[in-house]
Amino acid sequence: MGAAFVLFIPLGVFLVRLTSFKGLVWWHAGIQIFASLTALAAFGLGAWMASVSGQWKAGNGHPILGTIILGLLLLQPVPGYVHHRIYSRRQERSRWISSHIWYGRALIVLAVINGGLGLQLSGNTVQGEIAYGVIVAFMSLVYLAVLAVAYSRRDTSPAGETGEKMTGGEKIERGGKEMDGA
Repeated sequence: MGAAFVLFIPLGVFLVRLTSFKGLVWWHAGIQIFASLTALAAFGLGAWMASVSGQWKAGNGHPILGTIILGLLLLQPVPGYVHHRIYSRRQERSRWISSHIWYGRALIVLAVINGGLGLQLSGNTVQGEIAYGVIVAFMSLVYLAVLAVAYSRRDTSPAGETGEKMTGGEKIERGGKEMDGA
């Protein structure tokens, strides 16, 4: 599950935050579906290993937290899809997008913590744990840098669902009000 939450899911986020093109939301969704399927496959392997080795028990936090994270991951697309549906009708951002973003961030943090628990449970080497920590730290810094770049580019002009410009500067009409699209 580590690759899904430390590499693939952030890749989908980076795409949305740093690029802008028609159909971007579907590329984002595709990458996130791939990441979710990767996490599901890893969960299946982990659940099998935990049951075979007798580690599936109440005192063992890793498989329990992993099960919770996977269940929450399966719900993650709901606020994103609801936002997309609202955006398609109204051509404006909805409050659902904030819940989608923050829910995803919380899942990534939980999954990273659970990855560390999994390394301890597996009896991984100290070098393996250090490597995991370095990769997580690096990706965290890249994530923060991407957010800083994305927020520095923000402006208040009308934008598409994923931030692309709606017009080339001409006036657009939205909800009976004329707005400058520049």
